[in-house]
Amino acid sequence: MLVPVFRAQPGALPAVAHADRGVVVGTVSNSATRNLLEGAKVELPQLGLSTLTDNTGRFVLSGVPAGDHEIIVSYLGLDTVRAPVKVAAGQRVARDFDLTTAIYQMQAFTVTGEREGDAAAITAQRNADNVKNIVAMDSYGNLPNMSAGEVVMRLPGIAGNPTDEGLAYQFNVRGMAPSLNTVTVDGGLIPSIGTNRSFELQSITGTMFETLELIKGHTPDKGADSLGGTLNMKTRSPLNLREKRRVAYSSTVRVAPSFTEQVPLREKHRAHPLFTLGYQEVFDVLGSTRNLGVAVNLFYSENAVGGFRTQRDFQNTVNEPAYLWSYRTWENFNNRKQESVNVKLDYRYSFNTKFSLNLTANDNVEKFRRAFETRNWTGTATTVPSATSGIIPGYTSRITAVRPTTGSNVDSTSSGPNNYIVRTYQTDFGAEHQYGPLEIDYNAGVAQNNLTRGNGTGGYLTTRLSNVGWILDRTASDLHPRFTQTAGPDIADPANYRPIANGLEVRPNNDRQKVAQARGNARYKLPTATPLYFKTGFAWREQSSSLRNDSRRWSYIGTTGLPADPNAVSYDQIKTGRVIPRFEMTMLMRDHGPVEPSAWREDLYYHEQLKYTGVRKATEAVTAGYVMANGRLGREGLLGRTGFLAGVREEKTETTGRGWVRARVASTAAQQVADPVGSAQRDYAANRRETSGSYTKAFPSAHLTHDVTSNLKTRLSWSTSFGRPGITNQLPNETVSETNRTVTINNPALLPQMAKNWDASLEYYFEPVGNFSVGWFHKTIKDYIVTGTNAGIVAGGTDNGYNGEYEGFTRLISANAGTAIAQGWEFSYQQQFTFLPGFLRGLSGSANYTIINTHGNFGGSVYRSTDQVAGFIPRAGNVSLSWRYRGFSTRVLYNFTGDHIAAYSATSPALNEFRFARKTVNLGLAYQVRPSLSLTCDVSNLLNEPQRLYFFVPDRMSNTIVNFVTITFGVSGRF
Repeated sequence: MLVPVFRAQPGALPAVAHADRGVVVGTVSNSATRNLLEGAKVELPQLGLSTLTDNTGRFVLSGVPAGDHEIIVSYLGLDTVRAPVKVAAGQRVARDFDLTTAIYQMQAFTVTGEREGDAAAITAQRNADNVKNIVAMDSYGNLPNMSAGEVVMRLPGIAGNPTDEGLAYQFNVRGMAPSLNTVTVDGGLIPSIGTNRSFELQSITGTMFETLELIKGHTPDKGADSLGGTLNMKTRSPLNLREKRRVAYSSTVRVAPSFTEQVPLREKHRAHPLFTLGYQEVFDVLGSTRNLGVAVNLFYSENAVGGFRTQRDFQNTVNEPAYLWSYRTWENFNNRKQESVNVKLDYRYSFNTKFSLNLTANDNVEKFRRAFETRNWTGTATTVPSATSGIIPGYTSRITAVRPTTGSNVDSTSSGPNNYIVRTYQTDFGAEHQYGPLEIDYNAGVAQNNLTRGNGTGGYLTTRLSNVGWILDRTASDLHPRFTQTAGPDIADPANYRPIANGLEVRPNNDRQKVAQARGNARYKLPTATPLYFKTGFAWREQSSSLRNDSRRWSYIGTTGLPADPNAVSYDQIKTGRVIPRFEMTMLMRDHGPVEPSAWREDLYYHEQLKYTGVRKATEAVTAGYVMANGRLGREGLLGRTGFLAGVREEKTETTGRGWVRARVASTAAQQVADPVGSAQRDYAANRRETSGSYTKAFPSAHLTHDVTSNLKTRLSWSTSFGRPGITNQLPNETVSETNRTVTINNPALLPQMAKNWDASLEYYFEPVGNFSVGWFHKTIKDYIVTGTNAGIVAGGTDNGYNGEYEGFTRLISANAGTAIAQGWEFSYQQQFTFLPGFLRGLSGSANYTIINTHGNFGGSVYRSTDQVAGFIPRAGNVSLSWRYRGFSTRVLYNFTGDHIAAYSATSPALNEFRFARKTVNLGLAYQVRPSLSLTCDVSNLLNEPQRLYFFVPDRMSNTIVNFVTITFGVSGRF
């Protein structure tokens, strides 16, 4: 039997709007999980009054007439509670509700956490006024790297390809590239890593967040700068506990098992740890009870990855056979050490006022990035085989023979250990106030990404051996072809190799992106019989980018070969027997310079030049305001089941950029060698440029929802959104052609790409904890970015923006032009099968599938469609199936990314590159000894699915990347 719990709540309440009306307040919780519930519906149906609980489980029903009423509290997956409530004139009545259901009473605690997470996500999605997908971060179990990217990749409308290291970094949203979509935490923007506006989701742990929202239909009170959709990661309020304290932990070790293949470097480092600790407690402070919540999340991970890639380039011909003129192999090892700490404080000053402080520090440190690449190549894709060319006539589609010429080369490139360090910091302070029908909230904060790379103890070295003949035979194996040397110096002897010109490099770079931001909202419930709200607010942010490049390079002037690592064995050597020497950078470099300086000559002018061209800064300031209204079209009946939200947002963007460009007449090569400092000063010091630009845009939107039945919901939305141009466009740059009398420059006033979006969906919700939805979307996109647009003639005079130079030259800039359409279907299903008998009641599953297509001119002169747009992924899908029985549980995750074009050329179709469909499987096993102790085992990429690409026809493999299998063993629990 379900019994509501009633108890008084401390804290003052505002005066009611009318003396004869009262207020009902309280909280709603889940009695099994002891969590306060966000999104629970609390209503007085006979009065047409309803509200939803906030993220601390709190609700306020104001304007309640004096008398006896029935209050109804409902939440997906829990039994609805009905209770009487008596309200006197001007009285406030406090009621708290504990919800439960029979499934919690019949099954072990093992199901409650995941069950409630899924229910919370589905409830939030159901209650939303706009089109969005919401998923609990723990919905897919113990993911291998516990990253936000591993969750994002499983949402409908999302598709992407892993990095060379096999990691989940960046994703397309409804076909839109990662650089055109934004990532936020609790609504606050996280700055991108680099200047292309893409955020690397693998760099932030998902353990700090409760749910993830993919917002597809933008509303005026949120930023519209995501062409496909905004990814918003939401933290949990520490005030949502019913108990005093909760601690959760996990401790695992990630292993590259000995019975699986790995690159040799990975075999030496097969096991690495991963650890999480979450602490949450509620305190009594300043005379009140349970009014301060503190949450601390700690995360440490060593994610060692190893990979192997083979890469080929073929003749530029659509006919068969085609010769293979370049053959590469690449392998790497990298141990990504990630340390994160998140502290969140929620302080309930009164029942109507709450203050929040969220602090996050995340270090993603890679100090052991090592990669080795070999390349055999001769000629180009357009070489005509002859008696003197490198390519010997008589080649077949599987065998290419090369004769020894000066252009028939073997390259060995070594890099590392080099650093790649991303430090992310975020501070956000916010408050929420309620004054009767008026609700006010505001936030202010700073977020920063600091990327440091290339300044480790190693560097980059490319050595070369020329006049080599060989035969490459793919007959027996395409992935590991037979390579036979037929002429020239022994390719296995390191004494035969010499570094290429400027072949030794160090590339230290620093890229700092910082965002200061503030936003505020005011929402007022109008005194109408029909539920109606008016909302307005503002937002401001300033994003600054600071870039610095301190690279150096040297040419070899020694007379003997460099020492190679005699113990180095490559994965290619294991598979094919081919031996190409590896040069260990730690043997050649020390303190960012050569161990033997006398054997190398530095390009000093290059280093001095970078003191100007390597230092650049940009700033982007955005101010926005909006007005909107939402509510119901009526109080009851058909109109009472129809909700609306409509309004407009206006944003003004102002950009500035600062940096140096080269003088019109540069110093000669002889001058640069004789006086590198003076030459660099003459070429750049007097040519500092400052650029500026601005644009203002309005973004209207309208959203309708209709409850056909209590479980069937329809949505129709029209919204506008945009994708900002890359930060690179804000930075000064000049490319001069004296012959054509043109100056090509960046355009800081470049407009964003704009989209008008239609969304329609049908959503069916069912017990226990399930839903099925079908969605359709249509985007009309304009203002694609086109390079080389004529922007007029450069005027004369010293104030012409070019120090008086280039009078009469034509200015060429990037400009906005062209249109395209992207449209598609999204199918999603999720259910927990607790209604099944016996051990089958522990089954649950989810699946989604996305179909999209596109067509348009995309700013060019040629009309293109889906299979001609590079990076556009038309098919993607996911399946998850889990089963729990008593303490045992298992889960299988399947991800599908359809085949698509990766590189497109209208003039050279033979060079069009395609990516094969990729299907990956993860397997998870767990046994719960007790709530405080579970044993886990998770297998990533169970079937060792590679990444595969080809040119023109599938037989012309261009890339195959193998990332291998990893297994994670661990213990976890909470108490």
